[in-house]
Amino acid sequence: MSANRHLHDPVLGAVIDRVSVLREATDLDVAPLVGGLSNISYVVSADGVQYVVRLAGESGRVLGLDRTQERAALTRAANAGIGPNVVAFLSPEGHCVTRYLAAARSFDAEEFASEETIRRVALRTRDIHSLDPIDGTFDPYDDIRRWLVITDELGVPRPTRLAALLKRVDASKGRLMAGEADPVLCHNDLVYMNFLDDDALWVVDWEYAGMGDRMYDLATIASPLDSDGRELLLGTYFELVDDRIRWDLGAQIDLYLCWNIIWSLVQAVYSEIDFDYLEFAEDRLDRAFGERQSASP
Repeated sequence: MSANRHLHDPVLGAVIDRVSVLREATDLDVAPLVGGLSNISYVVSADGVQYVVRLAGESGRVLGLDRTQERAALTRAANAGIGPNVVAFLSPEGHCVTRYLAAARSFDAEEFASEETIRRVALRTRDIHSLDPIDGTFDPYDDIRRWLVITDELGVPRPTRLAALLKRVDASKGRLMAGEADPVLCHNDLVYMNFLDDDALWVVDWEYAGMGDRMYDLATIASPLDSDGRELLLGTYFELVDDRIRWDLGAQIDLYLCWNIIWSLVQAVYSEIDFDYLEFAEDRLDRAFGERQSASP
């Protein structure tokens, strides 16, 4: 085994010891995989074959993530050629080992907002929503409620503008719930960082996946897009776009941004990653109040 300074991570070492393809390698090399905001990940090369080892962070427990649910979604995505192949998923912690997509590249925000990419992402999202169902739901309203209790108990100050956004989300809830269609398998965090491209379009980071509302999934994509980009996304995904769908997307974007903001408040306390989560929350508030679409059809 080749020496590597990252192997001092005791959690990583324990995961390697539990996965035979890593444990039995005669040549092992480790490098950090940067960019994630929830968990620490490494690229591990074992006898020349590269894997991603995602270590489940402490914040996942506090956030209430269901790792069994994640495993089911990731397995379906991998079997459909949408997500990377799963080598190992360790219970109960939720540490995950997948094949590393060495030839795939990530998008930046500008490229993700291009017409070509929006069309590809819309079609890939339809592929996700056609996957077989899993046991377990994703309920952003429930997450928001639970996480606010946690942050209030910890004494985390609420951003000044959050009360107004919570009021807006609450006002839309009844109408969204009344029009809710049958749930589909959703990723629920389809931000540009979670897409990788090697001619095929891969989707990674399935820890929030669950049965839910397809419009929320579309909102996670649409949130940073301008009005033309949002219209293109809807027009590619649906055969027909009407004012009800446009209103629904705007309301779901509010919900998604609110979820993101309160998620950030929890991460600011529990995450081990060096990242300014409170600034991230303020950025999402800027987006919510600067780019909001009309509240009525």
